[in-house]
Amino acid sequence: MKKLLSGVVVIAFIFAAYFSVRIFIGYRSGYNYEDMDWNQDGRTSIAEIIESSDVGSRIKNVDGAECIEYFDYKDGLPIKVVCPKKN
Repeated sequence: MKKLLSGVVVIAFIFAAYFSVRIFIGYRSGYNYEDMDWNQDGRTSIAEIIESSDVGSRIKNVDGAECIEYFDYKDGLPIKVVCPKKN
């Protein structure tokens, strides 16, 4: 029974360490919380912060405005485009 409990504790520790690292990397990705709202529901969740570790950004020209396109590293497909607000 002790071995089983020890095994469960070790596995729980590994999962906790993995997700802690992913949250840290996502948090340190350099994106604002508003930018990390990938599903654009008005709030940034822990899952979106974790997802930020797999997101890149590039400049994209949209109707003459210089915008930022966020894309998925795994396939290069765009997630969202953020353009500067016009005054």
